[in-house]
Order: sequence, then C-alpha cells, then structure tokens
Amino acid sequence: MAERQTLRLTTLLCVVLVSSGFTLQQPQRLSLMTTSVPTTGLEMAKSRKARRSQKVEKAQRPKSFYEVIENAQSNDLTPIKEKNNDPAEADRQAKVQDAQRRMDSRPDVSTILVDEESGMEIVQQGKNVMDVITRRAVKLSDLGADYRLAQMFPGVPPAVREDLRLDAKTFTIPEMVEKLRQACSVKLEDGSVGIPPHPSVADKAIDFVLANRDLLGHKMKKTLGRMAMRSFSSGNTEEGQQNQKLWRNYLTLENHISAPFRQMKQDAEGRAGPNFGNLEVKSYLNGPLYERTANYLVLKGMVAHWEKKLVDADSVEKVVQSKENFVTVTSIGDPRRYLPDSPILYTLKECTQVCYMAQQTTKAFVETPELFNDLPPEVRFLEYATSIKGGTPMRKFMKDDFCPAEGITPEALREGMKRLMAQLENMQTDPYADIVNTMEKLIGAMSVGSDDERDPYAEYLLKKDPSGPGRFKTYTFNHDEQSLVRFFDSSITSTGGKAGGSGSGSGGLAGLFNFGGGGGSSPKEMPNTAETYKVPPARAAGRPHELGWLEKMQYPEEKSDGLSKMKPGRIIPDERAGKGDFSI
Repeated sequence: MAERQTLRLTTLLCVVLVSSGFTLQQPQRLSLMTTSVPTTGLEMAKSRKARRSQKVEKAQRPKSFYEVIENAQSNDLTPIKEKNNDPAEADRQAKVQDAQRRMDSRPDVSTILVDEESGMEIVQQGKNVMDVITRRAVKLSDLGADYRLAQMFPGVPPAVREDLRLDAKTFTIPEMVEKLRQACSVKLEDGSVGIPPHPSVADKAIDFVLANRDLLGHKMKKTLGRMAMRSFSSGNTEEGQQNQKLWRNYLTLENHISAPFRQMKQDAEGRAGPNFGNLEVKSYLNGPLYERTANYLVLKGMVAHWEKKLVDADSVEKVVQSKENFVTVTSIGDPRRYLPDSPILYTLKECTQVCYMAQQTTKAFVETPELFNDLPPEVRFLEYATSIKGGTPMRKFMKDDFCPAEGITPEALREGMKRLMAQLENMQTDPYADIVNTMEKLIGAMSVGSDDERDPYAEYLLKKDPSGPGRFKTYTFNHDEQSLVRFFDSSITSTGGKAGGSGSGSGGLAGLFNFGGGGGSSPKEMPNTAETYKVPPARAAGRPHELGWLEKMQYPEEKSDGLSKMKPGRIIPDERAGKGDFSI
C-alpha cells in the first residue's frame, strides 16, 4: 500500500500526461486536482444544532480595526511597520498571539462530543484535518515540498489514467455510475461483491476518481443522491440502499482524497488570518510552492466572500422591507445579522472596509513575483481571468496568450480548472462557496464553443419533467410549533397564499428574532402538536404529507452508536496490485 501511495505522489513529479498537454519541462505545474467533503443533510443539520448550542459572543471591533483598514483606503499604501510604541501594531500582535493560543488549545483532530443533557453530537474543531478512513490526523509527506505539492494536487500514472478514464466528449451518466460502482466494489465477507462497509474504500476506486476527477465533482455527488432518493421515493428500498451505499462511498473517497489539500488550506488560514491588515505579505505568506499556492487561494477566497457580503449589505440597507418582499429580504446574506448582539460584520461600512483590505492584500501578493509568478497555471489563470470583463476577451486571452506562454492546451487548462474547483468545493461552505461559484461561472465561459460545453448531468439535475432520471417524489412534514417553517407558513396564510408577508402582525423579522424584548408581534397561533399540523395549501402545492421514505435513508450506525463511536476503516488493496486477499 505504501508503494502505491508513493507512486501516486511521484506521478506529478516525473510523468508526462501527453493527453492533457503538459510537458516534462514543467513538472511542478502538472496540476491534476481532486476532492470533496461529504456534506449530507444529517451532517448539515448537526452542524446547525452545534452552532445554535454555542454561546454567542459579541464581536469586538476596536478602533484599531478601523484604523488599519482606513490606512489602506488612503492613498498611502505603505506597509505597516512594527513599532514598539504603536498601539495599533501592539493590538494586532496581541490578536495574533490570542489566535495562536486558541489554535494550540484545540484537540489534535476534530472530535465529536456528546452533550450529556441533550445527547446531541457536537463537532469540536481540531488543529488538523481528520482522514475519514483512518480517523487520524492527515499526514503530509516527509519527503519534501515537491511531494507535498503532489499530495495537494494528486494524479495517477498514464497507464492507469488510460485504463480508467472515460471519454469526456461522449460519456453518459449511467456509464459513469456503473464504472464507479465497479471500481468501488470489493469481495465481502459473505463472498459476494459489493460496496465495502463504511468508512473503508477500494484502492481502485481512489484511482478511478483521480483519473476522472474533472468529470465528477459536486455534480456526481448530487446525481448519486438524487438516484438514491428516487429509488426510495418509488418504493424500491433495496435499489435505494445500494445507490445510497455508492453515494456514501463516493463522498468518503472525495473526503479522503481532498484531505491533504484541506490541511494545507487550514494551515494557510492560520498564517493569513491573524495578519489581516498587514500588507507586508512576503513576511508571512512566503514559503514553498505548495504553501504559497494555499496562501493565494485563501486570499482569493476571502476576496470573493467579502465581495458577496458587500453586495448583500448594500441590498439589505437599500431595500425597504415590506409584506411583498419579506421572504426575499430575509434570505439575503447571513441571517446572523438579525441577532441581538450579532457576532459577525454585516453593515455596509464594515463590509466595504474589510472587502477593500482583502483586495489590497491579494493585490500585494499577486504583485510580488517571488510569491505569485511560479504558481500552477490554473491558479494564476484564475487571477488573470477574473480581472477580464467579458467571456469573449477572456477566451481570446486564454487561447492566444496564456496557453501558448505556458505550453499547454486550452483543453488541459480547462481540466486543471475543473480539478481546482473540485478541490475548493470540498472546503467549508463559509467562506469558500463564493469562490466556487465564481469558478463555476468562469469555467462555463471558458468552455463556450468547445466539447467541454456539453453537460451530461443536466438531464439529472436540471430537467423538471417528473419522469426524469433525477426526479423524486417530495412530501410535506410535521414541524414543531416554534419552528421557523411554521413562522413562514403563518406569513403565507396571512397574505392569502403569497409567500411574502410578515406574519400575522407587523413585527416581521423583529418578531421572529424577539428573544423576550418588546417591539415585535408573534406569528399566527398554530396547533400545539406537530401531529395535527396542516401545511398551507399554497406551500403544499398538492404534495402528499409525511410519506416517511426519507427516514429510511438514515444510516444504521447513526441510529445506534452515533458518529462519535465510528470505527476506522481501511483502503482495500486491488487485485491489479497483486496484494493477495482483498476481502473485508
């Protein structure tokens, strides 16, 4: 197993992928990326519960916070120098030390704690990313920076790629799913062949995902989930269970493959975050190529995140809330801004200042040649392309300037961009969802007029025909009396079937987030028991009530022992590797 792992790591250092257009003269730029974090509905719900269970601490924004940003907004962008008698610098250094202290106090890896009173599982953030298979901290290579770059952007040898890769121009979803199922299947204890028990995975499945990384990604995750739900909702429980096992196994593969990338990004956040406002980027963002790549992606993600927050803040402060736009206004931006003592920055002034500072920090990084100029091509293209207005000029730059200068083809660049996006998809939604959305639009513009414009997933993810292969039956649920769903249902009822009212009174959001204070009215009175709850016809839209098939999708171990007691898995050797018995 160690030999095969070493083979994967060295692939990026010495292999020529002729089909992708990479050259031997640029081994450090060979960037075949892969990833994914399994984010199931259950995990997301637990995350929300954990956040609600934590005490909300009011964000402290001292005068020095604004001074640093206002200094950057002035015409004088001279980097801040360290001075013993400078209160702003002393405050910044104190915050750096405090951030380091809090990081050091974390457990080695993220740990699931069980609340004694409620029995709820809460994730305690760790210093290191946990490998979901071994349940231990991710181990970065001790063989040097080049091997860590290979871990960051893993690939497979040409022979394996040739054997396992599907034709991007012609593959179909049923074909991809069947090939993935075959790669994931192993010999089980009962002698049958199937998906191994969670969280174990097949070694061949890792190779398959790496070989087809740009063809899979979040669209395959959604497709497998839809296939499982379609089977369950149609009453085909056995087929649904098999599809669900494949779905979960694929999510585990994505999580395992992306773990080194996420660890490097977490380390980069630890370097960039405490130094926010310091434009001497070379003093804290320099290092080996893999570190600088992670540093840049953190900065770029920060810019995309705060640009989105700035747009949201501008919309919220300019739009006057009314019954007609109630739901629309509520859904804009981070809802935590409505909390009594909001722990986030959300005003237009604050978002403008932070966004500007993030842009200036990224600009300083890009304009420092020793930090930026040797980053992988797809990473640098992301920076160049986002500064070009219009798809046509961007594609012209790609074909006429960038690709010839780098010695790669547009097809290879698009593949590298897709693999980079797949990596970023597996970072936490907040704050990386915004840069993923930016990259998805960029890749769409890059693909116009090429074979990559074809989207075989559209039939499963976009087709609205009820008979489509990605469609499944939905139904309405019972909800607790004080639930947010009932609150919005009362607004539908009070406005005659239109989702836009502010409840039965005029309190609107003030009533929703009124924790004992005055100034807000409560939603319309609803029945006391969830069992008697009747969904408003406008929202039910003719759907049945409480069919119950979704509950069948809960994993058995989560019903009994819970995630906190999950046992480690293993990577099951493949027959091709000549490792002998590969059964569980």
